[in-house]
Amino acid sequence: MAFPNRLLTNSTWRLVGLGLTTTIFALGSLSIIAPPVAAESLGVIPTTPEGRSITEKAMVFLGIRDVAAAGALFWFYREGKEKEMGVLTLAWTLVCVADTWVATKGPRGWDQGIWVLCAGAVVVTFTGLGLVQS
Repeated sequence: MAFPNRLLTNSTWRLVGLGLTTTIFALGSLSIIAPPVAAESLGVIPTTPEGRSITEKAMVFLGIRDVAAAGALFWFYREGKEKEMGVLTLAWTLVCVADTWVATKGPRGWDQGIWVLCAGAVVVTFTGLGLVQS
């Protein structure tokens, strides 16, 4: 087995994937339920009424994106399709990178929150690799 798969058993990789799926679902739900909170966590702080309206719509759009991906991942988990979970999770790395890039353009720039997003992208990549190699 290749790295990182050999670090955990296949059933453990499945559970790690389920945990990541639940996290993606929770973040998507936050974006739908509380768009201003989600926007602020990405460093997007609107200053005008029009900006708030656009930001709210954008966060709902991103939330639906996350919930849809989590739905597919939950389905793959239910069906025992670890490789498919891994492929979608690896593709999700691009979403993590895009979210991080957007956050760096915010007023806080490269603050501590950005490093959390970078760490999240590493976790997503590592989990995806582990699942693909199952």
